[in-house]
Amino acid sequence: MDYYYTDGVNNFGPFSLDQLKEKNITSATRIWYSGLANWTPAGEIPELADIIGATPPPITPQTPPPVYNQPTNATGNASFTQSKPPKTWLVESILVTLFCCLPFGIAGIINAAKVETRFYAGDFMGAQQASSEAGKWTKIGFWIGLGVFIIYILYIIGIVIVAGTNGTSIDNFSPNF
Repeated sequence: MDYYYTDGVNNFGPFSLDQLKEKNITSATRIWYSGLANWTPAGEIPELADIIGATPPPITPQTPPPVYNQPTNATGNASFTQSKPPKTWLVESILVTLFCCLPFGIAGIINAAKVETRFYAGDFMGAQQASSEAGKWTKIGFWIGLGVFIIYILYIIGIVIVAGTNGTSIDNFSPNF
């Protein structure tokens, strides 16, 4: 007799009874052969009892899947969920580090790196706090860098004005410190 079995997507066969033993079927595997009206679980076919007995049963979980606590917002509302992390400020922090103010930019980068890590670990409030800190240090670094740049430009303009009022050429001018 020729037997067929299915994995739920594809049908395999025909196989003899001896060949079917090598296929590691379980009692839940659907079998069909000529004379059966429908695909039937192997456990319900008496002539396959010795094959099923030789094959270990499928592994089924004995414990329920873990239940994760639903995130809550500041007011404790459990229906609060976030689908994406808060702004990281990473690009801005790197730019501030390179062009404006190194120490504040580094503080921004460190906090920006914490945002997604905390978010995907389930610490939504910690991710929001890290985002806020990264934004704070990035903005401070930007404004300090901009202030220093403006002071530098004013200093250069002052040198040009002083050189022009003394009648000396800017090429020969060197400030006395």
